[in-house]
Order: sequence, then C-alpha cells, then structure tokens
Amino acid sequence: MTAPIRLLPPQVADAIAAGEVVERPAAAVKELCENALDAGATRIDVDLEAGGLVRIVVADDGAGIPGDQLRLAIARHATSKLETVDDLARVRSLGFRGEALASIAAVSDLRITSRTAGEEGAWLLHARAGEVLEHRAAARAPGTTAEVCDLFHNTPARLAFLRTERSESAAAVRAVSDLALTHPEVGFSCRSDDRLVLRSPGGSLIDTAAAVFGRDAGELIAVEGASEIAVSGLISEPRSHRGSRTGLVIVINRRRVHNRALVVAVEEAYAGLLPMGRHPFGVVEVTLDPAMVDVNVHPTKREVRLREEGRVFTAVQHACWSALQEARLSLAGIRLPQLGGGLPGAAGGGEPELELREGPGSRMVEPWPYALREAAGATPAQAGSPALDQAPPGGWGASSEPPAGQPSPDHRLADLAPLRPLAQTSEGWLVAESPGGLVLVDPHAAHEKILYAELLAEGDAAVREGRPATSQLLLVDSVVSVEAAGMERLSESFDILAGLGFQLEAFGPGLIRCSAVPAATASLDPERLVRDLLDSLPAGGDAPARRRRLAALTACHAAVRLGDRLDPREQLRLLERLVVTPGGLTCPHGRPTVIVLDDRSLRRAFGRPTV
Repeated sequence: MTAPIRLLPPQVADAIAAGEVVERPAAAVKELCENALDAGATRIDVDLEAGGLVRIVVADDGAGIPGDQLRLAIARHATSKLETVDDLARVRSLGFRGEALASIAAVSDLRITSRTAGEEGAWLLHARAGEVLEHRAAARAPGTTAEVCDLFHNTPARLAFLRTERSESAAAVRAVSDLALTHPEVGFSCRSDDRLVLRSPGGSLIDTAAAVFGRDAGELIAVEGASEIAVSGLISEPRSHRGSRTGLVIVINRRRVHNRALVVAVEEAYAGLLPMGRHPFGVVEVTLDPAMVDVNVHPTKREVRLREEGRVFTAVQHACWSALQEARLSLAGIRLPQLGGGLPGAAGGGEPELELREGPGSRMVEPWPYALREAAGATPAQAGSPALDQAPPGGWGASSEPPAGQPSPDHRLADLAPLRPLAQTSEGWLVAESPGGLVLVDPHAAHEKILYAELLAEGDAAVREGRPATSQLLLVDSVVSVEAAGMERLSESFDILAGLGFQLEAFGPGLIRCSAVPAATASLDPERLVRDLLDSLPAGGDAPARRRRLAALTACHAAVRLGDRLDPREQLRLLERLVVTPGGLTCPHGRPTVIVLDDRSLRRAFGRPTV
C-alpha cells in the first residue's frame, strides 16, 4: 500500500535544505563571508578550529543587522536583497536566496552578534538546530560576528562523508582566498588552529594576488579587455604553470564561478605555449550586464548560465591572448636569488657580500629558474635572497620604481638590439652582448619562436593576398600510413595545415600523400614530420587555437636543437631575427628565449659597488 503524502516536519525540511547549501565547513565560511561583503564590509576576519568542524568565526565591520531582525535573519527564504520576481533577472548581490543563515542554523550551534551604526549597543542571537535559545543585548563595535560551533552535530551522516581536518581546512582557506581575489579592495585574514594562513591587506588586485599566490604573483601579467564584455585580471606568464586547473579563478560580476567553457577559453589563449598537461593560474574577471547572467541555477550559486556564452568565450580568449604578447624579459638580477650566503652588516651600505666556500657545507647554486623556485618555497633565512625579499610580489610595475641597485624589468626584446654573438658554450647556449647587458640565449627556444611567428605571419599574408601559403615542393611525394583516428583528425585540420604550407591529401585507405611542406621545414624528413604532426594534432577547439598549436609543433620540429653547433654567421642571423620577432619573450611551449645579466646584477653578484 502506498504511504500517504504528508508535509515534512520543519526540522527535516531544514536539514534537507541545509544539505544543499552547506555540504562542508568551507561552504559555511563562503556563505558567511558573502553576507559580510554584501553588508559593505571593508575587513573580514575568519577563524577556524579543526577545519571548521569544531568552530568557525567570521567577523566583519559591515552594516550589521538590527536587533529586532535577528530572528528573521535565520528564517528560511528571508532576505533583504530581493523584493520581486523581476529582481532575479538582475541580481547584483552575492547572496539572495535567504537560505544561508537558516541552513547553517539548522545544522549547528550558531551565535550571531551584530550592531548597526545607528544602534547604541549590539544584540546576540543564539540558535541550535534551528531553534532560538537566546536573544539579548550584547557588546560589539558596529558590524557582525557569526560563530558556528559543532557543525553537523545533528546530522551525523553528513560528518561521515567529510574529509580530514586538514583537507577541510584547506577547502575553507581556498574559499576565503577566492573571495579575496574577487573583492581585492577588502582586507581578509584567515587563521586555522591559531595559525595565520592568509592575510590580504585590501587594495589592488596584485596586492591580493601576492597574498594568495605568494611569490608566484611575480609571474603574473595583467589582462585588460575593454568592451561591452569587459575582461580583466592577472594570468601567469607561459614559463610559469601548474599541474592542475585549481589555480585559475574565474570571476563573473565579482562572483567566483565554476564555468568549464571560460576555463577552456583561457587555456586556448595559451595554445602552443604550455607543455602538455600543464595549466595556467591567476584570476580572470568578466564584467557584463547582469541581465546576461542567470545566477539562480545552483543552490550555492556555484554555477551560472550565460545568455551569450560564445561572445563571452571569445572576449576572454582574445583578452588573455593579447596579454600574453606583452610578457617581460627575464632579468636575472630580479629572478635569481642572491648567490652564496650573505653576510649581515657587510660593508657597502648594508649590501651583503658574496662569500664562496668549498666543502660539504657549501651552498649549491642552482641554475635559473630552479633556484628561484627553491627559494620561493624556503623561508627567508633559507632563501638568502635580498633581491627577492625587496622586490614587490608583482615585480616593479609602471606605478613603482625599483630601489637603487635593482634593474627594471620593463624591457622588451627589441630593447636588446643590436644583439652581437660572443660565443657558444660546449652545451650549446649562446652568449651575446647588447646595450642592456650580457645575454644568455637558448638557441632552440629562440629559433622555435622565430619560426612560429613566421609561420603564422606567412599564413595571414597568404589569406590577405588570396594565395596559397609559401611551400617547398618535394622531389618525391611522401606517403604516410596513419590510423583511422589520425585520418579523422586530419580532416578537421586540413585547411589549417594547408594555411601553414603543407600540401596533404588522402591517398587511399589509411594513407596520406604529402607533396609540399612549409619552406622552414624543407630540410626535415617529411614523412617523420607529418607523422609527428598527426600524432599530436589537437582535437576540438576553435580554428585559431588549433592553428597556433600546429604552428608551434611545426616550429619545434624545424628549429635547431640545443647542442647543435652554429657558426658565427648563423649565430648573428639568429639573434638579428630574434630581436625583431613579435609575440612575447618565450618560445611557443613556454620556455624563455633569453636571460639578461645586466651590469647592476653582475656588480651585485661580484660584490662591487653600483655606478
């Protein structure tokens, strides 16, 4: 017999609603911080105990809640941010469903102490499992403090699915970090078990990025795309990348969202610039008409629906791609830690002197960039790097000047011209001289960058002039056997390959005939080149991104190898082409092409006074 239909008891209904909104301590932290931001807070302090399971405290200096509305604040579907159905079409606040405080109160012991600027004193509300236990006057400066204890005490099944305290603490800190990045003007602090794990001072985005990303913030470049769909933020330079996508924060109208399409848009801008399996990091903010965004599709507002997702995708991809063309030179004076152990109080105005020692206790000096990464993970005492300690996390930008003795990073490759070769080391590195200082060049990365730019430029010129791309006809056509999957990928990229200078056609079941290749690859084995390209053909993505990837693969195969001997004329020609090649400072796969050792850097390393 079918059971009769009946209304759920309020406690059960509240517990179900709480499970949708507060699935772990990090969700409670996020909801409480969002309430503080909506209240106009300029400072938010978060304190966690046992990953938030024992205690969560979120204190702010916002507008506060009037004492006579505290009971209503923990009622379901009670909010000050919506009045009519039409308001849902243009949501501007972070919270609006009126479920956060009610859901938290339903599964915890909750104390809210709040005071508005117009009240003489504060009021405290104490609720447990949704039931109000106490409502009385209290003492507090204007603002609100929410204290959540014994989270999920009345829903033990929820506790069984939580992770370790350390994992839950990390998730909560990540939630605070995301909110700090979306609201950089607000100061945030977060303590976990009496240990300060995050402090954002409140100011510019680069200041907040320095607090969140640490010294990796020095590898971030600005994104600016002004239009109806504005795109801004900071993204990592191609030479700096991570093994997962968790470091990339997507923000829409100041709300951190999880949108796979926009993550792909950012990664497409790096097409051909990052090694396989590596991902960019940073924060990308999209600002557009709220009517173009539906934020009411997920209980926690984690996901949004975009009305014109294709336009937003294109705007993000274009803005990030443009930013990547303006990367800075790798100045060793800023990016390399101080060589050797500095001696405090040394002569020369406090500048540490270089001391080299031999023996088992001597400090190893690792090549760039490993020395930088080692120092970034060490304590200041271990790093021994005044250059890194003194430089602001975002580098010396246009709004600040480096202190005396520090080189400025605001140079471009063209600033190194004329670049004159001096020698090639036994390992294959090129040593050159320029007005900017001594320059170390990776010949493979430099040649790869040159060929990549030339392949793309030749393809663009061919399209403009209505002609085929320049090719080198083969004396004997090369026939390549491929699998069925390779034939399918070829059909998707045939026009793109033709635009780069390849002449390919199907030549029977599982066979491809190549009759011409790009002029830059004429000296290579065409069968091997085509086979390698087919094995690496990107699947999916838009045509411009696939074109860049294929150009990068072709350039990599055609470039000279590190260790190949170049005569002086070849060295000079390579360097002359490099300084006039546009498109950033790295090769298509993200490796730096040059490192500059300017005079000031060398004087610091050798302990000589600057001039």
